Amino acid sequence: MKEQQDALEILEKLRAELDNGHGFFSKKPDLDLCMDLCDRLTEILPEYIKEANEIKEKRKDILSNADVVAKNTIRAAEEKANKLVSESEIVRSAQVASKQIIENAYAQCDNLILRTKAHLDNLFKETENFLCSTLSVVRTNREELRAALTDGNGGN
Repeated sequence: MKEQQDALEILEKLRAELDNGHGFFSKKPDLDLCMDLCDRLTEILPEYIKEANEIKEKRKDILSNADVVAKNTIRAAEEKANKLVSESEIVRSAQVASKQIIENAYAQCDNLILRTKAHLDNLFKETENFLCSTLSVVRTNREELRAALTDGNGGN
């Protein structure tokens, strides 16, 4: 979160420096400062990419764990169902209960997997939105810098 704030602060400083170059009486942007700010962004952005890759890797683990939990739940439900069936006095009710337990286990398994996928999709969406937003700001700043450089060279 701090890196995100740092990146946004750097982008704001870069934008402010480039905005100072507009107008007849304005000063030219400090190119060294602009380059320094771009270098700082270059240091920070790989962390976001690394985090996105870590989230992608965690997704595999989460889905794998969800599958294990689901299988364990199903196995436990089936074991419980088998135990109920084996008791002679309640065979009929055990069959009904075991079927319901297994259906509930499958429903819980499906629900857990859907929630996990939705959560991961949301994490990827947030990461994608942030990276797109950051890329858009960097692109805009580069275009403004190029325009300022072109304006500055045209007046010489």
